[in-house]
Amino acid sequence: MNILRLELQTKDLQTQKDFYSNILELPVSFSSERLEVKAGGTELVFTQAEDDFNGAYHFAFNIPENQFHASKAWISSRIPLLRDVEGNDEFSSDNWNSHSLYFKDSAGNVLEFIARHNLKNSMGGYFGGDQILNISEIGLPSEDVLGLADEICARLGVTVFKQTASEAFTPIGDDNGLLILPTKGRIWIPNSGVPAKLLPVKVSLEVDSKQWKVVGVPYILQPLV
Repeated sequence: MNILRLELQTKDLQTQKDFYSNILELPVSFSSERLEVKAGGTELVFTQAEDDFNGAYHFAFNIPENQFHASKAWISSRIPLLRDVEGNDEFSSDNWNSHSLYFKDSAGNVLEFIARHNLKNSMGGYFGGDQILNISEIGLPSEDVLGLADEICARLGVTVFKQTASEAFTPIGDDNGLLILPTKGRIWIPNSGVPAKLLPVKVSLEVDSKQWKVVGVPYILQPLV
């Protein structure tokens, strides 16, 4: 699964523009109503939210599998990393064969750099924004995680990723792209203080050369002709 385009809402486009262009050093295109960010192979778009918008998203960037420590040195010199209750600021998963770190953007969205060691995407040289490969995860909170997971798997022909489906947390897809389904209200790790909320989102996906769009909330799956 590949996440081709991700459209989210934000209340302050200017501060988001400053973050993504200056902190993450990604190419941006900016207007009064939208911010477009080139995040490797994914187009990230922020649109102007209404005044009563309240909440934050979670999404992850794939980075080269050999650049985790370099990415940590780079991003932690620019913005604080999120820590768990024990003070850890880097996280490994034997099941996913990955290393991750987390931080927030200017809107409070929980962002992640993840090095997935099953992918053959090593790169040399100094780590910077140009080594961000793509957006590989987007959180889609739900009040019926198992029902939503069943629908996505059946419609898109994908599977739950490296675990048994759970009402609390179910990832769907593969190392290139995952839809992360937590139950509504679950706090995004690590100890972010940010609850998973049902927020407007548009996700354009490619699965086996066929393109789909997820629009919500409520989430609607649509094939793209």
